[in-house]
Amino acid sequence: MKKLLVLLIYINLSFGGYCQFISVSPQIMGGKYNYNLIFNQEFYFPIEAKQAEGEVNIDFLVDINGIASDFHIIQSVHPKLDSAFINIIERCLFIPGTNDGVISPMRMKLSEKFKYKKYQKLVKRRKYAEPPYPFEPYNPSLNIIDFSKVEIKAKTFYQGEEMNIFKFISQYIKIPDAAVKQGLKGVVELEFIIEASGRLSNFKEIRGVGGGCTEEAIRLMQLVDWKPAMVHGKYIRSTYRIKVNFGHTQY
Repeated sequence: MKKLLVLLIYINLSFGGYCQFISVSPQIMGGKYNYNLIFNQEFYFPIEAKQAEGEVNIDFLVDINGIASDFHIIQSVHPKLDSAFINIIERCLFIPGTNDGVISPMRMKLSEKFKYKKYQKLVKRRKYAEPPYPFEPYNPSLNIIDFSKVEIKAKTFYQGEEMNIFKFISQYIKIPDAAVKQGLKGVVELEFIIEASGRLSNFKEIRGVGGGCTEEAIRLMQLVDWKPAMVHGKYIRSTYRIKVNFGHTQY
């Protein structure tokens, strides 16, 4: 009887172990690089809050499409500053969380320390303090339009002149030393968002080569000036996909 009881306990523990769910939390797509890129480009310190400083901590939901919503402020510094931080989180795309391999809505937290003097240094580096929207009229919505559904496609400029992006790549691409040494060749495919301001955000590697090629492809995209796409006569946020060929630079 004792042996049977021990066996039943062992079976129960084993079965319970196999039934445990593996939960993977959501993450910012592109990690710290994309977060810092968006924050440094798009954050504006509210004038009403410039005397306030401290850490804002926010809890929110990431849905199965990687979009943040349902924000709850855990630790506040100033209502305007809280809202400015939420605006940054809303601009980020996320890799959704999973429960036992199934993509699921899941909550996560982000925090950021704010200090007006630190922000002034950021403004000095980026050379603007107010939202520069050189393209009017623009749609203030943070909704993202797929590149295949825009009415007027985004355009690229270099040194003030419109330039075909593939011609630009063929002229200015630099094969990374690591890729040359390792004999790496192939196509890097990127997807990113062109903001209504013409700035780029949320870089995603669809296909990579390694050896620093993805970083070089991103550098090339950031070298040119972008005129955002339009829908219903307004400039909007849109996705953009491009392939950069390393090894054969004729386009």
